Amino acid sequence: MRTLFVISATLLGAAPAFAQVHVEVIAPPPPHVVVAPPPRVVVAPPPAIRFEAPPPLTVVEPGVQVVRDSDEEVFYTGGWYWHPGPQGVWYRTRSYRGGWVVAPRAVVPGAIVRIPRGQYRHYRGEGWHNERREERHEAKALRHEERREEKAERHWDKHHGRR
Repeated sequence: MRTLFVISATLLGAAPAFAQVHVEVIAPPPPHVVVAPPPRVVVAPPPAIRFEAPPPLTVVEPGVQVVRDSDEEVFYTGGWYWHPGPQGVWYRTRSYRGGWVVAPRAVVPGAIVRIPRGQYRHYRGEGWHNERREERHEAKALRHEERREEKAERHWDKHHGRR
């Protein structure tokens, strides 16, 4: 064993070791980083839509009603009043008196999301022309009845001494 130590020491001690290492790393240039301003979040105030009494509703499709002849589209379905706000935001409330809150997109009924915006603004329902015709007919009949009563009063006054 002593012999092995002497040979090892002679070899290691007698010849200095030189090592030359060359390492070259080629990497792509760093990515170009652009810092953009954060997206602008616009939160519109809730609508000021309110009714003093339960508004008249008209069915627009099974399970979906719209407030009849309203300046704003207000739908009623599932026990909620719904209003489409700007940029795809939906508002809902349980009360016709207001109290609108933003509705999470996941809870808005698909039946009203698919309705093109503005389609039911000032909507009067199917057959509203017939209703209007009936209203005009009733008003005409009332005017006719009033004229007949006035004529009967004049006749009575003229022939019974009142003037």
